[in-house]
Amino acid sequence: MKENEVWTATLDEKYVITVTREAPYRGILRITEAGQVLHWETVGLAYNAQFGPDVDDVDSWQEIAERFIDSRK
Repeated sequence: MKENEVWTATLDEKYVITVTREAPYRGILRITEAGQVLHWETVGLAYNAQFGPDVDDVDSWQEIAERFIDSRK
């Protein structure tokens, strides 16, 4: 994981979802395919993700990614 990276996952074996810390308690969620950014948005980081991402945050990020990807199909 890169220095400011809080969480990363791969969906459908081709979309990479990454949350990167941008400021205290705030991150940027990016969805990429083959290195191209398809979507990004600001997301909150519970407890500043000091010891890793909060389970509720991860659930929310997964929902954002799934909703976006499903809308493309």
